[in-house]
Amino acid sequence: MRIFLIWPGRKAGAEFGDLISALNKRPHEIVYWVGASEKETFKPKNTVFHSCDDAMAVIPAKGVDISEFPPISEDLINKLYKTESVVLTMMNRMFGGKSIDERKHLYYEMLRYWLGVFNKYKPEFIIFPNTPHFVFNYVIYELARLMNIEMIMFDDTRIPGRLLFYSDFRRGSDFLRARFQENKEKKFTLDDLSADIRKYYESRADKNYKKIPDYVKDLKKKYSTVQWLLFEPKIKESVKDLTVFKKAPRYFFNVFRRQGILAVKKPLLDFFRLIGNNLKKEYVGVQEKPDWSKKFIYFPLQKQPERTTSPQGDIFVDQILAIKILSASLPDDYLIYVKEHPLQWLDLGLNFPSFRYKGYYQRIAGIKNVKIIPINENSYDLIDRARVIAAVTGSAGWEAALRGKPAIIFGYVWYQDCPGVFKANDVKSCQNALKEIANGFKIDRQKIINYLKSFDEATIRGFIAATASRASGLTGQESMENIARLILKEMEKFGNY
Repeated sequence: MRIFLIWPGRKAGAEFGDLISALNKRPHEIVYWVGASEKETFKPKNTVFHSCDDAMAVIPAKGVDISEFPPISEDLINKLYKTESVVLTMMNRMFGGKSIDERKHLYYEMLRYWLGVFNKYKPEFIIFPNTPHFVFNYVIYELARLMNIEMIMFDDTRIPGRLLFYSDFRRGSDFLRARFQENKEKKFTLDDLSADIRKYYESRADKNYKKIPDYVKDLKKKYSTVQWLLFEPKIKESVKDLTVFKKAPRYFFNVFRRQGILAVKKPLLDFFRLIGNNLKKEYVGVQEKPDWSKKFIYFPLQKQPERTTSPQGDIFVDQILAIKILSASLPDDYLIYVKEHPLQWLDLGLNFPSFRYKGYYQRIAGIKNVKIIPINENSYDLIDRARVIAAVTGSAGWEAALRGKPAIIFGYVWYQDCPGVFKANDVKSCQNALKEIANGFKIDRQKIINYLKSFDEATIRGFIAATASRASGLTGQESMENIARLILKEMEKFGNY
């Protein structure tokens, strides 16, 4: 089977070479690999290697002659009109300064390149580490769907070390859905669950559980300068042995040598943003303390740009649209409490980007019955006090269902078939969900246990993201071995292999 491996593998070590070796054995062959430049040493002899940095920048792989690839047709553009819409927004990540016309041209060139590569190297199976969410791999994904090429991708679920796999992120896991269909009327108990899943469920179902997720803690350390100064091992060691006074000037000299005037310009710009108009000031200017005596729906914003909103949020990459639909569906005596993601400002700073443009929070606060609440309000308190939780694919919907609280989700997420989770895409579907909830809908704990049993059967032990590895109990090699074994098993289903 001819394989396209669209897997940068930046974080993986020697175990990534084990994955390459496992996949590149007859009757299989990796004919094309988009990977991180530093991993090219793992490239099989006859494999075309394409640097992921080049792929993102719309630069062809070395040795691929694009002169033989004809320009794309109107027919192809029309067939992928929705892809174009998603891509133009997705380009905010790397091509934010380019006009719509420039973005379209880049998209058409990318479409031309990958169609030409498909026709030349004829992939039969495409492997992604997770939902394609960079422009180049999303284009690959949509072209493969159009051409009926088999695919597999993975999702780090919120249960540490549990990977779900599927071929279409919008459809989700067919395997999980089939297992739940078979199990949903059974009488499983917590003793029927694997220890890791049982422990996870019991902790999250406990109303006293208020812990900040480990991945949030990790990323706060990563993006916070103060946290970095306090906890970076090299800095702590330098302070301890008093070499910090010698090393600090050398460090700043090297930064200035590499970045030139930018080394001074960026900190100055960041300082002026802190004292001038910025995202946080706009947010604080419209926020209100929540009134716990009111009936409300809790709506946590998703961090952007991320795959959770593009492409998984679909049209609800515009989170304000989801809030407006929710507002238009509500009885007058309900409020919607909206809270910003705790990592949004830490990661990307306080300037106004395209996905949090000037006036963004003011626009949300101006929607009927919508209140923006302080970012430091505890999410579990909000889940427990809310009548309903609503989100664009966020994990709050999953946490809510485990705590017996119904959730409404916009977009496509791995837990979308979980009992107590309603899917909405317009006012009518949102109203229907709210009506069913108001009429006494309760989440059946037995069905949640049955779903977790089905989840247990449908997942593998492994992780993709580095933030998912810490609590997984697995080494990188163990995880990669499980992933390779699953991929080979899935490929056996197609063709005479």
